[in-house]
Amino acid sequence: VAAQSTNTLFDLFRGWILEHGDTICFWRNTAPKWITSDPDVIRAMLTEITIFKKTDAIPNRTLFGQRITGTSSFLTVTDGQMWATKRKIMSPYFTKIHLTDMFENCHDYIRRGMESMMTDVKLGETNVDLVWFYGELFQFFLGSLGFDMGTGLVSENAKFHNKVIQGILKWVPLQFGATWQVAKMRFDPEVNETISLIVKLRNICGQILKKKLIEYEEEGAKPDDIAHHVISSNKKVDVNKGVNEIWTYMMDDMMTIFLVIDNMAKTLSIMMVRLMREKRVYDKLCEEVRKADLTNLQTMDKSLRYTEMVILEILRLHPTLMRGIRVTNEEVKLNNGLTIPKKGMIFFGQLILHKHPNYWKNPLEFWPERFESGSKNITPFTYLPFVAGPRVCMGKHLAMMSMKMSIVHTLKNYDITPVPGTEKDMDFDYRFTIVRPTKGHDAIFTAAEEGA
Repeated sequence: VAAQSTNTLFDLFRGWILEHGDTICFWRNTAPKWITSDPDVIRAMLTEITIFKKTDAIPNRTLFGQRITGTSSFLTVTDGQMWATKRKIMSPYFTKIHLTDMFENCHDYIRRGMESMMTDVKLGETNVDLVWFYGELFQFFLGSLGFDMGTGLVSENAKFHNKVIQGILKWVPLQFGATWQVAKMRFDPEVNETISLIVKLRNICGQILKKKLIEYEEEGAKPDDIAHHVISSNKKVDVNKGVNEIWTYMMDDMMTIFLVIDNMAKTLSIMMVRLMREKRVYDKLCEEVRKADLTNLQTMDKSLRYTEMVILEILRLHPTLMRGIRVTNEEVKLNNGLTIPKKGMIFFGQLILHKHPNYWKNPLEFWPERFESGSKNITPFTYLPFVAGPRVCMGKHLAMMSMKMSIVHTLKNYDITPVPGTEKDMDFDYRFTIVRPTKGHDAIFTAAEEGA
């Protein structure tokens, strides 16, 4: 607990693993738990879903009892049958084939979102908080997935939605703290404001959902509308579920979409924090970005090969999700002689795995070129920014596409530099589920030099 509160938990685990072996047992409170960096064990955890199941005992889906996403959304669902049903219907939305059709609309939203964001930025003067900047941009982008309903409902309110999401991400993880800290936090005015904002955002989700249900019944499901996929997937979950229960499931899915879209924003803010302090990589990236061809998805991917390497390297050093947890359905004997009893909890940590010297040359060095051959030289199940196996992140192609667009529209027209006096400041919060920058995330935007 002390290590987690001081941001050194994964350093502690990494040290233990390097000293004692790839899978170790440790005690927290009165219960044994296991953590592993063994690719074979991780493969089993992620693919043998009848033996290793997701846990629903993680208290980060509510804030002091106020429901956020629950345990039934298409990303957090732990029930195996419900998960299979939802995934079957939701996953086609995120395929590269479908994103090829959505490219133009998604690109238009990123372009307009950047234009909107830059109206509040005075070049060479404004201190831009990159966490909030990209958070708001991606709340604007959410409109491209069908949430705007032709009225700008979501994109025009991106600033408010971002405030809610940043409040959730700030306060929800702190519920893991010491009892006295949590009790004190409950009376914090900002916490109570966040609770009320969550209620408002769920009400907005309800408004969108009601209109989408009418649209769905009258016009049928539209392939480019993610809310229609949410409706279809929940209608198939269980005919014996009550109307109110199905409504709650759909609301959880809508809230999940508002939340997970911010994962791309976090990755971009971390990336820019690093790039501003890595001149070699920054210059090489800008040279490519300023020649990029965003005619369609294929031309964009082809013209942004180095950009993709930089994103992959950022996700290696600073994975958006830093750990995975599974609970055993039966006793499991590991290849190192350890036995995990039934209902035992085992973790893997991307922050350990992605920096393990057995799998990565110079693992702490920021070197995008290590991905020049793609995944060819990577040991399976040692690079897991989107996890792997049946529960691999459905949205990984959407994430890569939208992040590339955002990078182009940031660096095509602008240069970014650290705020004077913060050139050497850079730190990240690894205490909880989502990695985020805590130092060095303020930037100055200036016009890109002609011909640069």
